[in-house]
Amino acid sequence: MASTTLVNTADAAELRLVHFLGDHDATSPFVISCESAITQTNSAALLTTIVNHQPAFDRLISDDEGIGAFSLLASLLDRVHDAAQAQEIMKGLVGAVEAANANESGNIEETSSSVTVKSKIDMLCALYNLRAGSEKCWILARIFNLAAFSGDEASILTLLPGRKSTLGQLLEGTNLERLLMEFDTDGSNVKEEDQRALYSVATKVVEKVAQVCKEKDMENEAATAESAKQRFLLKILSTYSSTSNVDDEARSAAKAAALGSIRDPVTLFYEQRIIMSLPPVAALKKSDPDVYELLEIFQQGKLEDFQSFLQANPTALSNNNISEDNAIRHMRLLSLCSLATEHEEIPYDAIATTLQVDQSVVENWVIDAVASGLLSAKMDQLQHVVMVERCVVRRFGIEQWKILQERLSMSFPQDMRMIDASCSDRVRKVTAPTAACML
Repeated sequence: MASTTLVNTADAAELRLVHFLGDHDATSPFVISCESAITQTNSAALLTTIVNHQPAFDRLISDDEGIGAFSLLASLLDRVHDAAQAQEIMKGLVGAVEAANANESGNIEETSSSVTVKSKIDMLCALYNLRAGSEKCWILARIFNLAAFSGDEASILTLLPGRKSTLGQLLEGTNLERLLMEFDTDGSNVKEEDQRALYSVATKVVEKVAQVCKEKDMENEAATAESAKQRFLLKILSTYSSTSNVDDEARSAAKAAALGSIRDPVTLFYEQRIIMSLPPVAALKKSDPDVYELLEIFQQGKLEDFQSFLQANPTALSNNNISEDNAIRHMRLLSLCSLATEHEEIPYDAIATTLQVDQSVVENWVIDAVASGLLSAKMDQLQHVVMVERCVVRRFGIEQWKILQERLSMSFPQDMRMIDASCSDRVRKVTAPTAACML
């Protein structure tokens, strides 16, 4: 007995769809099987028959009406009431679309590659719009994957954050995270492992985009994609709640994120401040102690700590493809930030000593720190003093609390006197007219 019911729409749309997919051959076994499923009102059988007939999807991809026909096909999933069966068929639909018009080696034919990829993406987007929750999450990952690894360069570049394409915009900033939050608000249950899988695909996708940009000498775009990759790695790690559920995938992502933070600790400074608190990163202390120690230095150490590490681990940078020149430059900038959080006014010679540079280039380093958004300060070139207005905080431990307490204790009495004077002045202005009226 049929487990689901297929309700015919006006003008027997399903029959027309079947004949379209069967190339209008009414005597083919495919068409006959589909007609039998329609007669028996068995939508699951109909969809399964279509999914297992790859030529139907080759026709969908190559025909101008293919996207509309696929949308009708996808809508029939709502008539499969067994959730597990519907999900299996849904994944079969996606797989059939991905495999359409492939050559014997499984690769998309080079002719009209961009058009083919776009048609496939449009079809999967139609299916995405009809599903919910974790299924949306899974389909979106397949859409990203198709665009990035189809072999079509134009499709790959549409994923570049900042290009204002729909897919590219999803990979910008926190847009993907917000989309997942929307899935949750509509009553869908998107599990951590579903989010993790999507972030994992997004990581691989932007890595591919960065690779293509580098090959085309698009250095700025490549840097943007690399930053997006680092952001998604951090999102993957945030889906692990404790070290007890850290697996090989988590350790691999943690090491990649740690190295990304070491190579560029500035661009995503605020996002990366949480990295030491993430369980998979904490697990690196055992699995990759050198990487963990180096990351710890870049998060809260100074240049002298970095140099001590290099003396003890001379091959650590080369083994992990880290530029020593870039690492020293970043450590000098970060060391300057640490110094700025400890003092409101810093003599040039103190900066030169901390950064291990000549005093003549101190101003250049301050300018670099300001340009990087790490510091806001003024320089007194006559007194040779840097006056700190604002500085990023690399860590906030007991020493930082003591500094804050000291500064508040110094400014609080003066601030209270100013507030008291201001209040008294306001009271006088308010009561003066009243007194005049009483006379």
